[in-house]
Amino acid sequence: MKGHQRGVAAIEFAFVLLGLLLALYGIATFGIVLYTQQAMARAAADGARAVQMFPQLRTATGADLATARSNIETVVRDSLTGSIIVPLAHSDTPAKRRAWLAENMNVDVAVPSTTLTVTVSFPYSAGRLLPWVPLLDTSRWMPATLTTRATAAL
Repeated sequence: MKGHQRGVAAIEFAFVLLGLLLALYGIATFGIVLYTQQAMARAAADGARAVQMFPQLRTATGADLATARSNIETVVRDSLTGSIIVPLAHSDTPAKRRAWLAENMNVDVAVPSTTLTVTVSFPYSAGRLLPWVPLLDTSRWMPATLTTRATAAL
């Protein structure tokens, strides 16, 4: 009878290991998305706080408003340049990270009245930090685009 059960432990171990690795991949993916969302929230908040550097923003129009918005977008991108949300192939230097963020991330600065709203959108599907696993399609349970916003009074 013992000869018929030879190798059963190895097969059981393979099934358990596969399940464990898929669970660890899911936890790591969720952690990276959470980190990315937090880094974006911090960058949006930094952009909203940057409004203090531009007190003329309340009455600015035309070119002055465009310059202030551009400066706030720069603050947001500079904040994200120091994070690890940029894929490894584009993170050799701060300049490469910044260029990738400028190309793939959308920063919107809105000044509707007495408030300033900074909205940051990041295409998580374009900048995955972990490789895609064929057995686990994360596109079903992870968002393709992460968005966050921060508001500041003028």
